[in-house]
Amino acid sequence: MALAPLVAREEDGSILLTAVNQLNLAGPEAVQEKSQNVIVANLNLQAGKKSMEMSDFVAAYSFFDNGISFLRKKHWEEHYALSLELFDLAAKCALTNSDYTSLKLLSEQVIAHGRSYEDKLSVMYVSTCALAFSFRLPESIEQGLDVLANLGIELRGMGTSMEACVQETKDLLSVYTDDQILNTRQMIDPTMIMAMKFLGKLIGGMNQIMPASSPHVTQRIIQLSLLHGMSPVSPIGFAHLGSYTAKLGDISEGYHYVKLARSLVDKVGSRESAGGVICIGSPVRSYVEPLQATFEYHNEGYAAAMASGDVLQAALNILVRDGVFLFAGVNLQTTQEKIAETANFMYERKMMISMIVNKCLQQSVLKLIGTDEKPQDFSAEEVSILAKNNSVMRSYNFHKAYMSFMFRLHDDSKHYTEKYLDCIDNTWANLILQHAFQAFYTGLISFWVTRKSRDEDGQQWHDRGMRSKLALKKWAESSQWTFENKWFLLEAEESYCNKDFEVAKLFYEKAISSAKDHKFVHEEALACELAGYFHVEFGDTEKAMEYFLLAHEKYHEWGALGKCDNLFNDISQSVKDVLPKKR
Repeated sequence: MALAPLVAREEDGSILLTAVNQLNLAGPEAVQEKSQNVIVANLNLQAGKKSMEMSDFVAAYSFFDNGISFLRKKHWEEHYALSLELFDLAAKCALTNSDYTSLKLLSEQVIAHGRSYEDKLSVMYVSTCALAFSFRLPESIEQGLDVLANLGIELRGMGTSMEACVQETKDLLSVYTDDQILNTRQMIDPTMIMAMKFLGKLIGGMNQIMPASSPHVTQRIIQLSLLHGMSPVSPIGFAHLGSYTAKLGDISEGYHYVKLARSLVDKVGSRESAGGVICIGSPVRSYVEPLQATFEYHNEGYAAAMASGDVLQAALNILVRDGVFLFAGVNLQTTQEKIAETANFMYERKMMISMIVNKCLQQSVLKLIGTDEKPQDFSAEEVSILAKNNSVMRSYNFHKAYMSFMFRLHDDSKHYTEKYLDCIDNTWANLILQHAFQAFYTGLISFWVTRKSRDEDGQQWHDRGMRSKLALKKWAESSQWTFENKWFLLEAEESYCNKDFEVAKLFYEKAISSAKDHKFVHEEALACELAGYFHVEFGDTEKAMEYFLLAHEKYHEWGALGKCDNLFNDISQSVKDVLPKKR
């Protein structure tokens, strides 16, 4: 206790942490006077806050937990404010540390002893977050909607379409300049600030399982920000608005809102939402900027989220980053190492939904690599989540279709593409990078199925391929670097279907050249492979072999040794004398 006066005068916190650790080692039994218990509890509160500032949430939880242990009986009556803050912050750290048992016990105490509904909001918020982390997403959404309704913000029964809601929100903002938005006053009402946190949490869950509703939550965030001032959650609203706008077709305007959201993070005086803003906004940026330049955004988002204790946004940032690695053609061994690290991060924190998406990605990468390592099967619990979450099911079916296509399994490609198409309507409200790659590969599969079809079904598949081609063409207008080669390859495959063979030859060459110029080695390989099959069809074995050999070389450069073996086996019967020796 002799160190207490020094602690009060210090600035950097080093004496505080040392002194409080010493007091905690002695324990509550060493404190004789009742007034000293309160002093030590307060010192633990200060030490915990200091640890949170340093992003050490394990140490912070220990300090808050020790602070609680120093409180005597009737502390809720005699030291209510101190007790409430210790329990609230301990619950927040328990969430960050994925200690759900402690979180439940702490929350129950606050719910039982809180003097007002507002005093219980903080633990109700972390409880809502905990539900979202697990597979209980519908429960998390319902709990959030209930709390907001009790605060006078009713979101049930929202009627207008996504398109109408987004347009209404843009109309609302049209009378403000960017400078006026960035210089809007700060929100100061603590209850409204908590309401904004619930709104921000709702969007993430709704984007997956209630995508038509999420733009209405975004609209409410922006309305309340303009009316009551900007909160740390306000930038999230602008990032989502940018994402919805881009998904609806205006990439340029969506990009503008996303950059505005990043600027707003710095203006609100809190980095609390930085990880979420980066996670939501960076996929939009990948539709404008070179894809390879967007890797670092998600690393930055992960670091920002971890610094604020938002482990869910940290996980989402590295999950999205790993998907970018795959679709940008990063070496597959490097990609697999990152995916494995992400899987461990999610497993330790029991993030069931994110773990499933990660597993889909991992299974694809391992198959391309051709490793002996067996990817884990989906558990019964994960299968149950897949059945209830269309957004996750969409990812699952896409990866199945993608791998079937890459390994030339026609019937499986068709089957899983049909299953993918069955679940795309009620999925992700946001524009994500995977939308472009899903359109690309389902387009390639559609033209392949068209050529194999002998009935009226072929026209339906041709139309699907056309829609994919037009989508890639439009995206190529906003980012020639990332999408031009994909558009060219779809043009080649469509021309092949239409028996416009000279045009097809031209577009295969353009696709190969564009992929090479823009550093997409995996898509250079794919374009060469498909050009090879095109020439085999017309008996030009010599020209086909030029393409197949280059495809083999580029797949090998990518690290897709499993795909190299598959390519070798697939064509060896007709041109085996010219192929290189199998590895």
